[in-house]
Order: sequence, then structure tokens, then C-alpha cells
Amino acid sequence: MPTPASPTGRPRARHRRRSRYPLGLALGLCLVSGTSAVLMVSVPEPGSEIGPTTETSASGPVVDGAPETGGERPATAEDQARGSADGPSGSPTRDRQSSPEEAAEEEDLPVLQRSVEEEVDSADGELSVMEGEGEVMGEGPLTTFAVEVEDGLPGEAEDFVDAVEQILGDPRSWGNDGERSLQRVDGDDADIRVLLAAPDTVDRLCAPLNTGGYVSCANGNRAIINQNRWVSGVPHFGDDLETYRIYLINHEVGHTLGHGHVNCPGEGEPAPVMQQQTLDLQGCEPNGWVHPDNDPAEPQERGGSGD
Repeated sequence: MPTPASPTGRPRARHRRRSRYPLGLALGLCLVSGTSAVLMVSVPEPGSEIGPTTETSASGPVVDGAPETGGERPATAEDQARGSADGPSGSPTRDRQSSPEEAAEEEDLPVLQRSVEEEVDSADGELSVMEGEGEVMGEGPLTTFAVEVEDGLPGEAEDFVDAVEQILGDPRSWGNDGERSLQRVDGDDADIRVLLAAPDTVDRLCAPLNTGGYVSCANGNRAIINQNRWVSGVPHFGDDLETYRIYLINHEVGHTLGHGHVNCPGEGEPAPVMQQQTLDLQGCEPNGWVHPDNDPAEPQERGGSGD
């Protein structure tokens, strides 16, 4: 029976295999001093000089900002509706069963607008590598990436795969229209691994840094995306979840390439992708692209539906 096509036109992988990295892995072996961790997570003072960056894999965890309430994650709209300021405290949300009408409507959405689900605290605790190999996107030296998704998260894992491929394959991303090419693979030797996980799992994978159940991070060659940020974004992006998702992938992948945090260059300017936009915009405008002035990629088709 034919499988649905991905954004690049190839059959979509429906099978997943478990990651060879158990969540019980002692990430504390990453030797990061307390002082270094503080320097990595602090927001730079406006106007401070931005030093050059190098493209070497991050040697320790780098967090995408720190919760402003001393480790407690900010209350979400759902929390406020329940009258709680301490974040969700119930059991993990079960996979939502979509009706046929909802599923058809979801398929008609652009890739970056799919799988907008409820927030969760935790999922099954096991990561699955999404099987399949994508086309080489762009030109230049090849950088490979694998995509992993925690089992038990609501939404479609393939939607996250499609989104990551679309973002990283765009000329406005790290390929920079010829600087490098990128390809999704499912091997253990991928240069970069992009993970989508529940907040509790992100907290473990990002240790010893405190992600507070709220923010994402990069640890070595792993860009670890907090599922709640993926489905809800942050308040100061308004309803522009698409731009925030682009930013989230490009920012954390940028850390795996060795890029550090930078500041807003000036009031009203597009925020650099390595600015900690999850925390605040510092007067800049939201932006998810590394090279926003490059021409965008041509629209892709999936399952006969234009994106």
C-alpha cells in the first residue's frame, strides 16, 4: 500500500526505531563547571560586544534562556484558565484521537502549522529515531541530521520530521544558499540530532543546566526541543507560532554548530537567530531565519496538497 509523500516528494517513513541512547544515560558526565553554565544561560547585557563564533560542536549543554521565576516555568494560558500559577500538575496528556474531518483539515495545513496540541508534563520516556533518508538539500559540504521523537507525545511525529526538514533545507537556514548541504539520515553517526521531547525529559537531557520544564537546550550534537514550546510558542511572539518554530530549530541547531548567544542589534531590527528570543526580543522583531535576506525555498508539496 503506498505511503504518503513527504515535503520533498519521497515516501514518508512510518516506522520508528528506538534510539540507542537510553534516557538513563548519565549526562552529568558532560564536564561543565557551574561558572560556565551560568555564563551560558545568562542574557547578555544590551550593547555588549559580540565575539566571533566557531563551527565546532557544543562541548556542553547550552540552554535557550532560563525561566524568569527561579527555575519555575511561567504559567501558561491553560494554567491561568485553571487558576494555577505553578504550571500543569496532572498526569501526562494521552494522545488525542482526531476525527476524520480534523485529520483531513490538518493535512491541508502548511507543514509548520501542524500538530498544535495540548501541553504535557511528560511522555513515555523513550526516544525513537525516525527512520528514512531524505534528499540532499542545498550545495556545499554535507552535514547530516537525524530526528528523534519521544514516544507518547500528542500529535504526529512525522509532522515534526517534515517541519525540521523544511526549516533546515531552506536557503535562509544554516545551509545559507550554498554554504553547506544538509540531509536527514537515521544512523547513529549523524552529525546533528534534533529531538522533540516532553518537559521532564528535556530537563533530564539538558542537565546539569536547569531548563525548568520550560525552555529548550543544546547538549553536544543534540538540539533538544521542549514539546510545550513547539506547540504553544511564547507570549511575545503573539499568534505567530510558525516563526517561533523556525527560530526554535535554527537556534538550537546553531548551538550544535558552535554558535553562541548574541544581542539584539537595534530597536526594530530583525532579531538574530542566536538571540535568546524565547526570553524576550530586546526591542527586536521576531525572526527565525539565520539569513533572512536569502531567497526562500520553493513551496513543497505533500500528498497532493500545497504547503
